[in-house]
Amino acid sequence: MPAKIHTFWRTGVAAVCVLVLSWPARCAAYSVLSHEAIIDSAWDTNIKPVLLKRFPDATPDELRQAHGYAYGGAIIQDLGYLPAWQHPFQRSHPLCEKR
Repeated sequence: MPAKIHTFWRTGVAAVCVLVLSWPARCAAYSVLSHEAIIDSAWDTNIKPVLLKRFPDATPDELRQAHGYAYGGAIIQDLGYLPAWQHPFQRSHPLCEKR
């Protein structure tokens, strides 16, 4: 009888160890809205002055369009487009085809 109890406890401890070691770790990630918030917070202080220095004759409409492109550049990673990383989504998305 004690051998069965010892085996039961050993199996239980092993099962708990496997569960603890295989439990997924919590990790934080940026969402699309976080990326857009980063662009919004940096737009007036960092990005827009650099654009106006490079393109002094830029119209407000062109700056608004550039702001939209900055959003797109910030969220393209959320769509799965990373050139150096083969993600399953890359193989099926037409914007991510290699040319």
